[in-house]
Amino acid sequence: MLKKNIKLSALIFAIIFFQSCEEEVKVPADSFMVSGTIKGLDTDYMSRSYKDAQGNRVSDSIFVENGSFTYTAKIDEPTHIIFWPNVERTIKRSGRGYYPAKSSQFAFLASPGDHIVFEGEVTDFINAYPSGTKANDDLAKINSKVFPLMNKSVNLLLEKNKLKENDPQFKVLEDSINNLDEAVVKMKKAFVMANPNSEAAAWYLSDMMIRSQVTDDEAITAFNNLDSNLNNYPFYKAVKKRVAGIEATQIGKTVENFTTNNTFSGDAFEFNSLKGKYVLIDFWGTWCGPCIAEMPKVKEYQEKYKDKLIVLGVNQGDSKEQVDKFITPNDYTWTHLMNGKGTDDFVLKFNVAGFPTKFIIDPEGKILHRFVGDSEESFAVLDGLLGE
Repeated sequence: MLKKNIKLSALIFAIIFFQSCEEEVKVPADSFMVSGTIKGLDTDYMSRSYKDAQGNRVSDSIFVENGSFTYTAKIDEPTHIIFWPNVERTIKRSGRGYYPAKSSQFAFLASPGDHIVFEGEVTDFINAYPSGTKANDDLAKINSKVFPLMNKSVNLLLEKNKLKENDPQFKVLEDSINNLDEAVVKMKKAFVMANPNSEAAAWYLSDMMIRSQVTDDEAITAFNNLDSNLNNYPFYKAVKKRVAGIEATQIGKTVENFTTNNTFSGDAFEFNSLKGKYVLIDFWGTWCGPCIAEMPKVKEYQEKYKDKLIVLGVNQGDSKEQVDKFITPNDYTWTHLMNGKGTDDFVLKFNVAGFPTKFIIDPEGKILHRFVGDSEESFAVLDGLLGE
């Protein structure tokens, strides 16, 4: 009888203990929690970088002890988050720089109230994946397939960088890298199409559109395949806006009028106020080398055709302070919009996936040309349109 009572007491204690443990990991409704014990995570802290409500870049540390970590932070909407592990062997260094490989990051989707748990190990990449919510279970399925291939690709790239182009091995490595990268994109496309009700699929489609890894037609098909039950999910909304942007920014389309107060100057702006002159819309950021390199020429053409041309800048990724430090000393004082959220997300509105991107708009508001990347051709086109 005594033994039975002891066993019963032990059982009751165990139930109470595990219930109390579950209560301890309850996450506040305005926050998320992520934890894990990862083999090979031999670092004192990981790093997270994000923008606060004011658009300023904020860095945070996730402390690690014996491979274990727990981190809680406030969040107001579903977000894709990455931690940099600060484990040297995962950093893909080349010369003085490094490649910010996705396979070298702890990646997960966090929503308010989520508790996400990582399992796996750190080798020369992050072979560890999230669970605890359906979004992260789905994300783990695809990341566990593509991260090893992405890691292999970047490792081959580091080897290729050590060779001269006339080395026979250079082409062999280049072909292997291309094959791996194509395989990764193919897997991601297949995942998106096979999981139409997955939040992770919506995020992946959004990310692939940003990186120009899907054609416009593929993006439209994949979006139409997504379950409409995702329509309140931020990444579904982002894809929806980009798809609308694809259709709205085709050559020959007229830019739909919009108004905003999200300008560098703080003044209200209406797009239709530009009608009557040609418009050069320039999507740029101070972090974008080619954008900065072309700015003097943008200024030159603004002055060259000041009676016929208006320049409209759209900044992505900078605070007003950062913009001010760059444009004011250089007298780049044309109107600059600050990309924001919702109706002020001009990057989505115009389906911009690369920087710089330039649009040439005629005096009636019709889109004549779109240029992505090095935009030297855009200036030649302006000369053809505006030159005497």
